Amino acid sequence: MQVISWSQFLEEGLPGNSYAMTIGVFDGVHRGHQSLINRVVSHSADTVPVVITFRGNYKAAENISIQSLQERLEIFEQLGVKITIVIDFTESFCRMKGIEFFEILLKRSNIGFFAVGSSFRCGCRLDTDAEAIREFFASHNIQTETLDEVTEGTQPISSSRIRAAIASGDLQLAQAMLGRSVETCGAFREKC
Repeated sequence: MQVISWSQFLEEGLPGNSYAMTIGVFDGVHRGHQSLINRVVSHSADTVPVVITFRGNYKAAENISIQSLQERLEIFEQLGVKITIVIDFTESFCRMKGIEFFEILLKRSNIGFFAVGSSFRCGCRLDTDAEAIREFFASHNIQTETLDEVTEGTQPISSSRIRAAIASGDLQLAQAMLGRSVETCGAFREKC
């Protein structure tokens, strides 16, 4: 799997292939994340699967991530991702509006398909939601799919819910949401 930085992407873009993309922090790469990534990987033999993710996790309580970037990259590769674009949360990046970000993606790569989770929001002050993303890509004749949240029990799976389960010692629930053993997660190792 090729890993490129946001600055490298801005300079070079992605070559002429058609790309199936998704975006997220993907902390823990839980079952909901896996569903989204699998959708991108399985979209078409004619598209190259790309994940856009972030170094660190600005949303995690006390900035504690479930997994390191390296652990996430390994799982992306196991799931069949061919390219991962890694973004640092610089001050200028944090001020960017969501649609401005997607305009840059569109100018620097040949997007053939974009998948996003239904609760995804991005941009300065989270100004862009999944519906706005779908509308943006539809206006450029790019197929977009919004995937519903995956649940465990009656609640949606989330990274914050996994962190809470690990912190409280409910490893069975954490494992059920992750779809694998918690021993593979940095947050578990740090807790022990």
